[in-house]
Amino acid sequence: LSALQRLTCHLSSRGRHATGRVTTAAARTRSSAMVAKAQTADAPAPVERRVLRGVIFDMDGTLTVPNHDFAEMYRRVGCKTRDILTEIESWPDDERKRANDIIHEMETEALATMKVMPGAEKLGAFLDRRGLPRGLVTRNVQASVAHFHANAWTLPPFSPALAREFKPYKPAPDALLHICKRWNVPPSQVVMVGDSAKDDVVSGNRAGCVTVLLDTEGKWRIGSEDGNEDGGNGEDATEDNGLRVTNVLTGEMVPHFIVNSLDEVAPTLQAHFDLSAPENAPEPARA
Repeated sequence: LSALQRLTCHLSSRGRHATGRVTTAAARTRSSAMVAKAQTADAPAPVERRVLRGVIFDMDGTLTVPNHDFAEMYRRVGCKTRDILTEIESWPDDERKRANDIIHEMETEALATMKVMPGAEKLGAFLDRRGLPRGLVTRNVQASVAHFHANAWTLPPFSPALAREFKPYKPAPDALLHICKRWNVPPSQVVMVGDSAKDDVVSGNRAGCVTVLLDTEGKWRIGSEDGNEDGGNGEDATEDNGLRVTNVLTGEMVPHFIVNSLDEVAPTLQAHFDLSAPENAPEPARA
């Protein structure tokens, strides 16, 4: 294998899963590295294989092509914290109504240009063939999920599909734990796939799931345990669901795997885990 394809496997410092990291000739391999950068389907066998029995997805920016201007939403609403939904809940009624009206207007406008992310339905069909249930957790509203299933998604719908009517929202782990309970599967045997480090990865890690960060722009880097970047070229600012943040991932924002496209998810999971349908697996919902 080429240098870009070499995968160095190790145990996560969280002590939960066998993970790895693709290295290049210039990169340093550290025993504390926590992320596997998916590059090829023929990665060498991992040190340890675990069973995976279900996959939970984020919707906006993961199952669908990004089309929300979250930064503009934060600006128009006047949000000052890292979590627009949680912040406005504490506002006076009139201010909260104004904020919700703005959010609703922008989310409704985005429905007109909603498109399925490349590779999403191929991945969904792969999971269906394996008998692995597919769940969905989004900070969008249930009406947007219904629009997605009716107008963009051609496979059987995700089930359960939890929107922000289910509280608390991501990054709280509650929605993910609810789905795991519905499936009768421990969180350690479930994968959370999403494009937001601060929402999807954090919620997955807090729930005890395997976490996969979708990084279509190649913008994220991994921080070391001392808070510095691991073998990179310094910090840069990037956007994560409307917030300007450093592109160096640390703490709860560090996923188990990073992929550049949804086409890489199935090969990554096959290379590291045994995929097995849960006992008494729920039948896929009809389209």
